[in-house]
Amino acid sequence: MNRQAFVEAFQAQLSAKFNVGYQSWWHKFLFHYSDISNIISVLNTGKLYSRNKAVELGLMQNDNADDDVIGNTGLNAKDYVRFYFGALTPTQYHNEGFKAKNTIQHNAHCPVPVFLLFDFVKLLSREDSQFSSGNIASSGVDIYDDVEALNALEFEYIYHRGSTHQEANPRHITYCRHAEGLIPNALNIYDYLKYVCVRSEAEKQTLLHHLDANMKQKLEQKIRIRTNGLFYADRFYIETVRLIDDIFSITFSKATSDKFDFVFKITNNDTKQSYKKEALQVSLESKTVTFKIKAEYVSANLSLQIKIDGSLAYEHNFGDDMNYVV
Repeated sequence: MNRQAFVEAFQAQLSAKFNVGYQSWWHKFLFHYSDISNIISVLNTGKLYSRNKAVELGLMQNDNADDDVIGNTGLNAKDYVRFYFGALTPTQYHNEGFKAKNTIQHNAHCPVPVFLLFDFVKLLSREDSQFSSGNIASSGVDIYDDVEALNALEFEYIYHRGSTHQEANPRHITYCRHAEGLIPNALNIYDYLKYVCVRSEAEKQTLLHHLDANMKQKLEQKIRIRTNGLFYADRFYIETVRLIDDIFSITFSKATSDKFDFVFKITNNDTKQSYKKEALQVSLESKTVTFKIKAEYVSANLSLQIKIDGSLAYEHNFGDDMNYVV
């Protein structure tokens, strides 16, 4: 049996064994997520690089990894492009979404996570693909290149989600949840990419705003808004932004008592003039915030950029769609 035929047969086994919940479709994909600032670069270049290569090329705009974990990760591990077998990992739980500065530990922070979903069979059928039994930052991790070793992976733990408090081996389950697919150095993503997933309409607009014109056309139908089975979606993010006459209305995922620095940049693309509105160290008593635009900046060709604690949260040119209501 050749490599692809084996992976197809193995995927069919996963489909039969895990036929309810998120896992009923997780087996179709390998998952990679990062902050939107990094994903913009990945989608525009069409390349996903290993950590070492991305740093060398200056392509890592947001380093969302835990400093302690990265410090303990061997150099060889940093030479792989890494994919999870499932979403909603413990690492993702600690990193996902905007967090108040005083709650961020070891710089582990992914303010606007975006998921790339890759074809399980095509990626693992590559002759250079490898995979691990757990987190490759862990000591004693097993890394395989023989595709038949997929049978050695503990998918009952890799796909395990929910509390581990009642389990006999919680640390091992956590280790397995981070099992990874591995490609050396770099990957041309468009041979394997199935979907790009974000949490909200606002984040989809932001991603599209930053894509090159040809990439936007290529990817628009692949960008999906989906939280179930991919994101914890329990932290602070922007859901929608509306422009009606001279009023912006911004809906967040929730109100919060945490304090953030908000910077709103409004640009009239007809006159090329812009100004900034700042709200520093404020919390939100309501999910929806509105503010009025200065009269001289009102235009059907208006852009809004929002940064939260210095990280990109939203950007869109309302001249590109019909959201502007006269």
